[in-house]
Amino acid sequence: MTIYKFAVGVMLALAMLIVLPMSALMFSARDFQFGVSQISPETNGLISFQRLAEAEAQIAQIEAETAEPRGELMQIEQQLATINAEQQSATGAANEARAEIVGAVAGIEERAAVEAPSAAADISAQALSLRVNSLAGLSGLSAADQQTLVGLQAQVQNLAEREAATSEDGAARAALVARQQLIGTQVAESNRAIFALQQSVVPNYEQYGRVRSEAQALLTMSPLGVSAYMAQGHPALVSTLLVLAMGALGSLLYLFPAYLNRAEPVTAAEIVVRLIFGMCAALAVYVLANAAIAGFSLGSGVQQATTSATLNPFTVSLVGIVAGVLSEDIAKWIQDRGRGVFTQGGAPRAAAAPEPAPSGGLVNNEAIS
Repeated sequence: MTIYKFAVGVMLALAMLIVLPMSALMFSARDFQFGVSQISPETNGLISFQRLAEAEAQIAQIEAETAEPRGELMQIEQQLATINAEQQSATGAANEARAEIVGAVAGIEERAAVEAPSAAADISAQALSLRVNSLAGLSGLSAADQQTLVGLQAQVQNLAEREAATSEDGAARAALVARQQLIGTQVAESNRAIFALQQSVVPNYEQYGRVRSEAQALLTMSPLGVSAYMAQGHPALVSTLLVLAMGALGSLLYLFPAYLNRAEPVTAAEIVVRLIFGMCAALAVYVLANAAIAGFSLGSGVQQATTSATLNPFTVSLVGIVAGVLSEDIAKWIQDRGRGVFTQGGAPRAAAAPEPAPSGGLVNNEAIS
């Protein structure tokens, strides 16, 4: 290996070390914009990291100032949940006991030939106690009914105690509900302020959490904040820069095999020219592809949303890489298509002699000795 070839190899490696990080940073920025546009289409993939940081600081301040009422509100909600569960359980047990007492009293009244009250009669503990005491004062009851009445009096007393406890729980619950409404008003006002701050970043505040997580992840992994800085550019510009970076990457994918396998040595000038040529070809294919999509949309009469934010970064990268690798073939194809479009009528021109295929870097020619 000659010194010149070694120097060209070093230059090629340096070019790769520059293009690779640049491509990765551009791709991460564009992929972030694409993800944000999927989460919140209203943003078009654009958010202000500065505004996000300011909103986060103000939200943290509001939450710190309202931490005490928020904690008290949470405790009240837990207490109300406990009281509601206890009341539900106590009410169910009381209703079962009430039904048992009513059935037993009705049986005794039937056997004693006492006129039973209507179905809509009061069945509270106090009313049932009056009915039981009235039956206990009757003469001629059997010993079994008298013994049953003694047990019913104890059950009615127990039912009355349950009703009294339920009333006390109801009063405690009412006090908690009043306190909950008072504190809830304060917390609701702070929540409205928080929602307003979130909407200053994302139009729909419900999507703020996901967008914030994506932004924080990008900031954490972005070296010196470069990706975050690029992500604040317009999606059209970021997509264009991504295509150019991937075109350069595709050119390097062509040059490396050429450097290793091609019989004709790769020169420093070829590296520079090929990188620029690959970026130009990538941009040309990118524009032609978008023009074709737009033309198809107009021709079909269906207007499709083809904004820059909706372009998938993987597709954009694929276009750039393929164009960079096949830049010579793409340039010739564009030239042939353009000549065909702008050729005026008349006798068809003679077919040109087939040109030999370019000996690209992917062709394993005789290695350099």
